[in-house]
Amino acid sequence: MATIKSNLMLISHRLNQLHRNFEMFSILLCVLATSPFILLATLFRNVSLIFHPLLFAGGWLLWTWVEYHVHRFLMHPKSENHKTGTSRSHLHHHKEPRELEVNLFCRILLLIFNCGLVTIACRLNDYFTFFAGFSWGSAAFCYIHYLLHCKWTRRFMPRHHRFHIYHHCKYTNKCFGVSVSWWDRLFGTIPETNKEIPDRILAFYYGGRKNKPDVFMKDEPATDR
Repeated sequence: MATIKSNLMLISHRLNQLHRNFEMFSILLCVLATSPFILLATLFRNVSLIFHPLLFAGGWLLWTWVEYHVHRFLMHPKSENHKTGTSRSHLHHHKEPRELEVNLFCRILLLIFNCGLVTIACRLNDYFTFFAGFSWGSAAFCYIHYLLHCKWTRRFMPRHHRFHIYHHCKYTNKCFGVSVSWWDRLFGTIPETNKEIPDRILAFYYGGRKNKPDVFMKDEPATDR
């Protein structure tokens, strides 16, 4: 029993060391996550029905990793010196949740462009499909983000909505994933507890500045779930 406890403490210590060196830890996880898709696709190079879906999924997975890091470090820089026009625009979105940078016209263009990429990938029948998956991931991010700001979709993806509202209105230093939440879970940026979201916060999130509360959820009494 003492040996098991000692081993667990050693593993925990090593994991803490990795977290301190976040860049190495993050890149290592990304490589470990995406490599199997590429390796398996290579094994099934002559079976198109397996080859292309594996590469596409690998490309999409890589996008979710990029999305997390861009949102966490570029959109929410810790230092004023690192703020950019993009990060300030993103801050404006936090203040005006209904104002999205990617409008309907851009979403239509993204759909057409990415359908074209898939067509090219099918014709080339090679590893270009990986890039197509990555590009579709960025497009999916835009569509999902739009849906997360539509009140009517809350009934279909309640946990996803809650997660994104947390980021907007309470935990701006957590919940960075938009497409998926697993990178937040791996990197420890998940809130410790789930809290009920007050109606006035929901009114602000779905309605914009006209419903903006004086204070956000940090001052709102909430119940744990």
